[in-house]
Amino acid sequence: MQKILLILFITLLLSSCGIFRVHKMDIDQGNVIDADKVNRLHTGMSEAQVRDVMGTPVLVNIFDPEELDYVYTYQPAYHDRAEKQVIVLFKHGRATQVKVCNGPIC
Repeated sequence: MQKILLILFITLLLSSCGIFRVHKMDIDQGNVIDADKVNRLHTGMSEAQVRDVMGTPVLVNIFDPEELDYVYTYQPAYHDRAEKQVIVLFKHGRATQVKVCNGPIC
């Protein structure tokens, strides 16, 4: 009986201390934004051309149909989240501005 209690006590002691870490996965979400894709964007492109380069945007702004938002977030296990964002603004069907941001606020 004492052996069982000792084994139970040691098991609980080892499982409660910080020796063992729970496995956390890397999480990446959204449109992958790399320098090659961003460098291919320029003013004067149509919306279809921008979608060919960047893909379908993750965010669709229903209040401003002349804006495409591409967002990519990556959070490695046990580290801070990194976020990249590309906003393409259109006027009369042509890109007028391309904003590239590294962070949550653009």
